[in-house]
Amino acid sequence: MGNNSYYESVEKNRQEISIDKNSALSRAAQRQAQKPRPNPKKNKSLLMPALFFIFILIPVTLLIFVAFLYEPDDSLTAKPAENEVSFEMNSQPSNSAVVAAEEEEKEKDKEKAKKAAEEKEKAAAEKKQAEKKAAAEADAAEKAEAEAKANAEAKAIADAQAKEKAEAEAKAKADAEAKAVADAQAKKEAEAKAAAEAQAKKEAEAKAEADKKEEVPSANGKTYVVQSSETLYRIAVNNYGAAGAAAAVEKIKQANGLSSNSISPGQTLILP
Repeated sequence: MGNNSYYESVEKNRQEISIDKNSALSRAAQRQAQKPRPNPKKNKSLLMPALFFIFILIPVTLLIFVAFLYEPDDSLTAKPAENEVSFEMNSQPSNSAVVAAEEEEKEKDKEKAKKAAEEKEKAAAEKKQAEKKAAAEADAAEKAEAEAKANAEAKAIADAQAKEKAEAEAKAKADAEAKAVADAQAKKEAEAKAAAEAQAKKEAEAKAEADKKEEVPSANGKTYVVQSSETLYRIAVNNYGAAGAAAAVEKIKQANGLSSNSISPGQTLILP
């Protein structure tokens, strides 16, 4: 029981004492009225100090003692209160103990309620902190996932662009090589064509010259330019006939100083 409970108990007991004393005074006044009346001045002079002592001095003394000097002990509050009440004309001693117990129980209930409220508030704060932490972790995970996805997409785009660029470069290189090969082939074909044309022109010129020489007789006879794929025997047959071809071959060899039947295209022979 705290100081307030003790003050209330003291105040209640003081009021009860005052009521009892008033009752006692009333009875004393009745008895006094039945007795022969003494000297009014003498009774008045005694009554005033007694009333002053009872109603003013004693309560003021008690209040000063309680306010400045008395330090109540919670563990010993109930017993002094009972003793005090029983001392003061035995005015309901059990009520103060019940009130003290009720007040103590109320204080305990208040403490329990306060502690429960603090624990509940602490649990709510911890729950709120945990929810906040979980939300922050979820946001961080979502952000990391989005960043990883964006990086993967960027990498895929970069790889696709690099692959496309490499394919374009390879295609351009292949086209350039194919073009170079085609140009070289065309150049080679053009050179071959030009060489063939030059050879054909040269052969045509040689043939024309041979034809011209065939018509020009020499001192020993006419001349003949050997054509491609011709033999000495064929020339003899064409010019002297098949019957005297063998003798004609020997004549041509002697006229041209040949030791064998071997001749070459473009070679000029004297036909006797």
